[in-house]
Amino acid sequence: MSNNYTSRVAQQIEQYRGIKDIHELPEIFHYWSNKYLRERLNSVIGADSIAEFYANALIRVAQRQNNHLTFVSLGTGACEVEISVTKALLAKGVDSLKFNLRCIEISPLLTERAIRNIAEAKLDDYISVTQMDLNDWSPPSDSIDAVIANHSLHHMVELEKIFDAVQHSLRKEGAFITNDMIGRNGHMRWPEAKVWIDAMWPMLPEKAKYNNQLKRMESTFLNHDCSNEGFEGIRAQDILPLLVERFDFEKFLAYGGLPDIFIDRGFGHNFDASSDSDRGFIDFVQFLNDKLIAIGEIKPTMMFAEMRLRGCSDCRTQYLNLSPEFCIRHTTPD
Repeated sequence: MSNNYTSRVAQQIEQYRGIKDIHELPEIFHYWSNKYLRERLNSVIGADSIAEFYANALIRVAQRQNNHLTFVSLGTGACEVEISVTKALLAKGVDSLKFNLRCIEISPLLTERAIRNIAEAKLDDYISVTQMDLNDWSPPSDSIDAVIANHSLHHMVELEKIFDAVQHSLRKEGAFITNDMIGRNGHMRWPEAKVWIDAMWPMLPEKAKYNNQLKRMESTFLNHDCSNEGFEGIRAQDILPLLVERFDFEKFLAYGGLPDIFIDRGFGHNFDASSDSDRGFIDFVQFLNDKLIAIGEIKPTMMFAEMRLRGCSDCRTQYLNLSPEFCIRHTTPD
């Protein structure tokens, strides 16, 4: 590995040292997700939460199998999501089929935290965690029933190698399930989306322009590249095209774009979820986002996807016209 890669690994590990809950989000995010994302998640994915999304997909895998089930989760952090998924599976009766969930995490800090979390949840019989760089992951062929990746793919450099490993390891009845970022590298806005953010920025009160993550006031929107340190969004824009090349999609929900800026950790804490005007602004941004995505002017930045090996599925559920192919933001002319 190069010195640059080693340095980025160290930055990635250090990034989460003092963060107790890496999934914590502003209250305005929950207002937006409950009003807009939740209904779409219900209708397209048939789930009411992220844990249920993964659990339901794993149950569908279990229904196609009659043997002990092996699930793998890639880039698990402290395993909070995996613990919730396992609890959901047990609550839905999957225990009778017997399964284990093998977690892979690069950070020794988060691996230690995951081991503690699993023990406290008394789920050692179902969940294990291994500290490993996914670039070194090479599972045996036809050995895994499902692979999940919750907001981890956008940290991965060797996407082709990892997706090929998933292809190689999945049984015919298996599935690859993910909730992740598919926007521009470094979570930047593409030019056609940034022009709308720039137009809305003067509408914001000064307090809303403070970047809570970078600890700076932004009188004009600064299109920050998060991939300059660590691996945040390092190849986000390549995720969807590479998946489309390799897998068939059974369920696909694409969302996000303009609202991300105003509801995420950077600026989201500046908005009051109990304020009519703040909620009204988020409603306006979401309305505009839906219209622009529908006509192909901008592309979604996030997705839920349940995939199968090529030729193993002949059906697809998606939201409106937002197919995986439609949602790809091409970086070169067609």
